Amino acid sequence: MAIINMNKFTLLAFESQKENILKELQLFEGVQFINLQDEEFIKNHEEIQDLHKDSLGSKHAEYEENLSKLRFSLDLINNYVPSKSGLLALLNNKRTLSYEDLDKIASQISWEDHWKELRKLDATLSELANEKNKLEGEIQSLRTWSSFDAPFQYLKELKSSVYFIGSISKQYEVRFINEFNEKISEGYLEIVNRDNQDTYFFVLGSKHQREAIDDMLKNYGFTSFTLAYDGKPSDVIKEFRTRINNIHEEEIKIGKTIEGFKDKVEDLQLVYEYYNNILTRMEASNNFLKTNNVVTIIGWVPTENNRELEEHIKKAVGEDYHLTFEEASEEEVEDIPIKLRNNAFASSFENIVEMYSLPLYKEVDPTPILSVFYFIFFGMMLSDAGYGLIMVIVSAIAMKIIKDPEKKKNFKLFFYAGISTVIWGAIYGGWFGDLFKTYFGINIPYVIDPPQNITQILILSVIFGLLHIYIGLGIKAYTLIRNGDWKDAIYDVGTWYATLTGAILMFLGIGALGKVLLIIGLVGLLLTQGRSYPTLAGKIGWGIYGVYGITSYLGDIVSYSRLLALGLATGFIANALNLIVNLIPKPYGYIVAPLLFIPLHTFNLLVNALGSYVHAARLQYLEFFNKFYEGGGKKFIPYKLSDEYIKITK
Repeated sequence: MAIINMNKFTLLAFESQKENILKELQLFEGVQFINLQDEEFIKNHEEIQDLHKDSLGSKHAEYEENLSKLRFSLDLINNYVPSKSGLLALLNNKRTLSYEDLDKIASQISWEDHWKELRKLDATLSELANEKNKLEGEIQSLRTWSSFDAPFQYLKELKSSVYFIGSISKQYEVRFINEFNEKISEGYLEIVNRDNQDTYFFVLGSKHQREAIDDMLKNYGFTSFTLAYDGKPSDVIKEFRTRINNIHEEEIKIGKTIEGFKDKVEDLQLVYEYYNNILTRMEASNNFLKTNNVVTIIGWVPTENNRELEEHIKKAVGEDYHLTFEEASEEEVEDIPIKLRNNAFASSFENIVEMYSLPLYKEVDPTPILSVFYFIFFGMMLSDAGYGLIMVIVSAIAMKIIKDPEKKKNFKLFFYAGISTVIWGAIYGGWFGDLFKTYFGINIPYVIDPPQNITQILILSVIFGLLHIYIGLGIKAYTLIRNGDWKDAIYDVGTWYATLTGAILMFLGIGALGKVLLIIGLVGLLLTQGRSYPTLAGKIGWGIYGVYGITSYLGDIVSYSRLLALGLATGFIANALNLIVNLIPKPYGYIVAPLLFIPLHTFNLLVNALGSYVHAARLQYLEFFNKFYEGGGKKFIPYKLSDEYIKITK
């Protein structure tokens, strides 16, 4: 139960055999390459500065284009084919296929024919969408003139008269009308429409007054409307709307045609994985350096897999290679990728650690301790055995169906959380709230009655909190002693153990011993917390600040009261829901009550399970981790086969 030991490997092989090596390492799925082409890395390693950067290969662009075409095809089909979502998507298992079968099948699929047809359909959809957008824009423009009751063609055919159609700012409307009526003797003016800002006019005049009307309109900032159509505006709008409806029908037909490609999705996914694996191998070369004939590959591998790595290399190239292993240097500790290994129980909680941050290589893996306390805290906060049983049953079914290890791990976490909830629910006597006791007259034995024993549960919460904090401090002491810093272990952990223990003993009435320990702890904090500062003022100031840190511990301990609060909330809400259901008069209650009971309690389960999940994690991150945990480790990401759509077996 720890961080898996890593060492660095260096492989020298002929450039001509690189493809075979990369194929084998892809099947091995156990190495992470170091980027030798990184300028900072080259700068810090003189021995590789004369080597050349390896290249991607001549066919990289072609394969990348193929992958792009396949991704386009799959995305387009997925837009029209309903996909599984939520729990169904999570339960869905990927198709399993051997690497050899993938290569064989992918080479026989005429995927480009599908892509060409889909591309044409998508182009047609784009043209229709552009046309529809243009028509909608024209309708918006013409809607202003919809009350104009003559075809625009009539205006274009005028010979002895001139027309003006457009808008001016609404604030000039009255002035413009008055001036027009006063100065234009042979003219006609009609207000066609108004909006919040503008007034829309139709003006008709004789040709010899054209210049006068034109000058007048310019003075009022007239904006002319271009007559792009011949018909009456309302008729043109109607025609455009008919065309939009036709476009919509065409889009539906094309959508159904695209939906017909759903039977080709699996083939396209196979070919996608085929090209994605090739590209993964090609792009791995971005990490390598070479001479004219030899390629240099350096990376990380779990120490326990050294022999297996060498076997794969031998399988790829025979004896034509040079492979060495070395332990990481002190300077490389922060760069070593992290891979955790825990037992079946603790490994289910690794994602909780990873959500915060993986440990550094030099640190202790907190997962084993976290798993125990997370298990306790989750159940204590949800604390209804009925809800716990539902979680256990649903998680067990999901684990039975799901084959993917990572998905199964998530359900395994909730399986254990459900078991904890059943245990604490049984202790508190909560089975869907007070359902059995109040409404069925069944008295299920329990240990603690939460409403009547709030103080006892609060004390229990504080005890768990203190134990949690003490173990966190203990891990810090262990880490310091392991690294040879035993004095720091005394100064930064021993003093806090003395201070906290003394304060607890005094609170419990064991005054003499408690007082001695408290004084020793506080004096120790005062004298040691500023030890790293060169000046006396700095030592005293930070010593006082260290003593003040006891308020932080008090806040941490109080924070564990949420174990009480959330546990009570789940039970009280469940009881209230039962009361609501029971208010339905009989005989209607026999039918309506179950219909209400299930969704109401499902809602309570989901909301409080989410709260328990978050707050149980919060107690780990803020109250536990801040006592010893630095984090910042980088996850071990092995060079492996692509499995976006298909699980490829070795």
